[in-house]
Amino acid sequence: MGAYLQVAVKSFQRHLTYRAANIAGILTNTFFGGIYVFVYTALLARRGVVGGLDVHDAVTYVVLTQSLLMAMSAFGNRDLSEAIIKGEIVTDLSRPVDFYLYWAAIDLGRAVYYLIFRGAPTFVIGWVLFRVRLPPHAALLLLFVATVATGMALSFAFRFITNSLAFWTTDVRGIHYLTNTIVMFFSGFIVPVNFFPDALRSVVEWLPFAALAHLPVNLYLGKVDAVGLARALALESAWLVILVALGRFMLNRMVRRLSAHGG
Repeated sequence: MGAYLQVAVKSFQRHLTYRAANIAGILTNTFFGGIYVFVYTALLARRGVVGGLDVHDAVTYVVLTQSLLMAMSAFGNRDLSEAIIKGEIVTDLSRPVDFYLYWAAIDLGRAVYYLIFRGAPTFVIGWVLFRVRLPPHAALLLLFVATVATGMALSFAFRFITNSLAFWTTDVRGIHYLTNTIVMFFSGFIVPVNFFPDALRSVVEWLPFAALAHLPVNLYLGKVDAVGLARALALESAWLVILVALGRFMLNRMVRRLSAHGG
């Protein structure tokens, strides 16, 4: 595992070079977070509570989701599909490492970078501006981190599948736009799943995308009890196994069809 850890560290260090872009991203997250805060404040000013969230909960929800956007790669990540289209995966496949774990390590370094250098500053700014809720005890914070880690893993497993489709088509932009919209909506990044009608919410909570925002944020807000958390983690773990298995199946099909310089 040492080789994959080094790959993750190198990926983390590579993203450290984009300081200006990261600062611009933090300002962007803060700006759009502020817009959402004003919208939800106006919405809940008369209603009081919607979907189990009061004004303070909704504000905290907004700040947390803006903090997790890049760590969860909610807007997608086309690095793998671009490498496939350009033929760069030939080099990756020739390395004495597991191709799937190699790209997982790259994504891990990226996700941890964005969690620390984009997510944490965005949360601090949100706390200063809007006084969001803080976790009442360390145990809840640790559980929150655990659910965030699960969401990161599921995000990569799903994106590996969608990126792998580039092996069968030279233009995957349409696929990325469609899947990104699905992920953003059903994870709760655009509108809290708490606001969905009960029938739709019950369906969405069975999907893997809930792990990206809905589950960790509601856990942070104290809306998930021990039984609910255990059930949700078991479900997300099952989804992770399914998505990883499907991703590896597609990888095997890719390798069989690969042709480099006629070989």
